[in-house]
Amino acid sequence: MVTTSQLKHQHPFTSNHVSNSLEQTTQILNITSAAGSIAHFIFIFLFIYLDQTTLAWLNVLSLGAWLLTVRLNRLKQHNISILIMSAEITVHAFFATSILGADAGFQYYLWPMTLLMMTTPSLNIIWSTAIALLHMATFALLVLLYPSQEEAVASYSSTLFIMNLICASIPFIAAAALTRLTYMSQYELMVKLAEKDELTKLFNRRFALEALTFYMKQQSKNGTPFCISLVDVDHFKQVNDQLGHNKGDEALIKISDYLSQSMRATDISSRWGGEEFLFIFPNVELAQIQQRIENICQDMPNNVSLEGWDKAISCSFGLIQIDANETVEDALKRVDDSLYQAKKNGRYQVVSDH
Repeated sequence: MVTTSQLKHQHPFTSNHVSNSLEQTTQILNITSAAGSIAHFIFIFLFIYLDQTTLAWLNVLSLGAWLLTVRLNRLKQHNISILIMSAEITVHAFFATSILGADAGFQYYLWPMTLLMMTTPSLNIIWSTAIALLHMATFALLVLLYPSQEEAVASYSSTLFIMNLICASIPFIAAAALTRLTYMSQYELMVKLAEKDELTKLFNRRFALEALTFYMKQQSKNGTPFCISLVDVDHFKQVNDQLGHNKGDEALIKISDYLSQSMRATDISSRWGGEEFLFIFPNVELAQIQQRIENICQDMPNNVSLEGWDKAISCSFGLIQIDANETVEDALKRVDDSLYQAKKNGRYQVVSDH
């Protein structure tokens, strides 16, 4: 597991993904610090009411420790913050349980701290595991060594137990929920980075190859027809050379938006590389799709324009229907040959090999 300290670099710049991860950890620990501070503030008056002066003064110190973690969280000192939380909860559980007995339930706060320790990457996995095991060992020893309660608070033991069990369960469930949300957001981010092109937001080459392989296997099983088209932006080098790469990127974004929005919902739009795009058209034959692709090709200059560029923006299209038992390599070569022919014929057209 990567710790928050390992995510930081020696240089001042930090990527957005790393910053988001650090921010998520800060938010989780901030919530924990706020909840701990409020709980121990309430405990001060609870123990005064129960005439437990020692525990009341202990909670004054505990409140100071939790307020310190708030400051440390803001400074991104997550490792020190979580160690203070761990130490405070362990000490508090020991004194409260040794005085009031396990029936009061103060040892249960060790459980959410254990979960927080294991799910928040503030310490490395070895230290987190060791401290988590220490919490569980402390919990077991407290239950075994201090089962009975002080007579002065015996009448309140059931109430204290239920209160502490509920209060310990809430952060436990909250920590689990936050961990799940963090996992889901990180998983979605990984999927996005693995499948999508950063510039155009279309699927990337890797995803397109996987999709192409999938549909070829489907075709070999049930004979379902499908087509692919390889598209190249005409005179794209001139745009880059004359207007710069920023304008070139803007052109690619506008072209990809136009092309992808012109496709069916079931079609797969991908950036193949550079100024090339690959489109997969499932469950359709060439005769059914060719006219639509030609219309998309012809209408492009009317739908895509670039400030500072007075020439028409167009693309050349290679279009083929996948043959039965054809390999991925052969299909890509055929569609590339069709695209080459479209460029050779003068660009701004669709060429198919059927």
